[in-house]
Amino acid sequence: ARHIGMVGLHFRGPGQLLQDLEELGISVAEGGDSRVERRRAVRALMLTPDGEVLLMKAQEPKSGREVWFAPGGGREGDESAEACLRRELAEETGRSDFSIGPAIWTREHTFDWGGRVISQMEIYHLVETERFDPVMEDNPSQVEADAFLEFRWWTVEQIEVSDELFAPRRLAALVEDLAAAGPPAELVDTGV
Repeated sequence: ARHIGMVGLHFRGPGQLLQDLEELGISVAEGGDSRVERRRAVRALMLTPDGEVLLMKAQEPKSGREVWFAPGGGREGDESAEACLRRELAEETGRSDFSIGPAIWTREHTFDWGGRVISQMEIYHLVETERFDPVMEDNPSQVEADAFLEFRWWTVEQIEVSDELFAPRRLAALVEDLAAAGPPAELVDTGV
C-alpha cells in the first residue's frame, strides 16, 4: 500500500484517529462544528509507597463545576510526552526531578472550559514518589492559575467515599488495580 502511495492508520479510538489525521494535515470537524479544539495531553499519576495519589482541584470558570485530576497538561507543538510532563510538573507542583515511569492509561473526553469546547486525548504515566508539598508558583497560564483551587494527597478509600468529582470517574478502582497488579502490559482505557 505504501509503495503505491496509500497511508494506513491503526484505529485505536476516535480521539487518536483525529490526532493521527491532523498529523497528516487532515482537519476533521465533528458534526460540522469547527469550534472543537483538539488537544493532546500527558498526566502523571503520582503514587506514594503508602498508596496515596496527588490530585489537584480546579473550578471551571463559567459553570463553577469543580473537579479533581492528576497533574499534567497539553503538549506544545512537537514536544515529547516526557518533556511535556516535566514542564507541566514543574509549573504545577514546583518540581521536575521525578523519574517518569511507564505509560499506564489513556483517556479521551470532550469538555467545556471557559466557553471553549475541547476534545482531549490524555496519556497517563506512573510517577512513583515520596509524599511532598506541591507548590504552584511558576505556572505561566493565568487561566490555569485562576482555576486552580488546591492540591491533596488521596487514598483509594478516601476517593471511594467522597462526593467530589474525579477525573477519570473510576479513579479509585484504577488506582486499586495498579497498586495490586503493578503497571499494565497494555494501556488501559480509563473511560470518562
